[in-house]
Amino acid sequence: MESNGHSSIHIARYITIAMDLAERIAQGEYKEGQKISGRSTLAGLYNVSPETIRRALSLLQEAEVVKVVPGAGVFVNSVAAARDYLAESSQYKVIKEMQERLNQLISERNRLNSDIEHLTAELLEYVLSLISTKHKI
Repeated sequence: MESNGHSSIHIARYITIAMDLAERIAQGEYKEGQKISGRSTLAGLYNVSPETIRRALSLLQEAEVVKVVPGAGVFVNSVAAARDYLAESSQYKVIKEMQERLNQLISERNRLNSDIEHLTAELLEYVLSLISTKHKI
């Protein structure tokens, strides 16, 4: 799960899109009140389905970063909310990394426990065979 010292985590595409849009808003690429491209345009831009864009926008709307107005489009609601969303997202990534590292360590531990059990059984079997041969048991 690790390569070159960096853990590889998988975050759902709609979450990374939401984070990218929030970052663009936080950096001033989109201003408060400005209309963001529609779902179809965003889907093409990110090379994903409109459903993936809908899910990303839904996250941003819940965080009050954007307003989705049916028939009118998607509008930037709050730059401050975009910054807050990014801060929470980075915390999510840290938690996800820790969770994946913990799962990796548990898996390693389970493998080691299994190896120890097998080696212990082999050792016991070997010792018993020595004793039985020596004592004709």
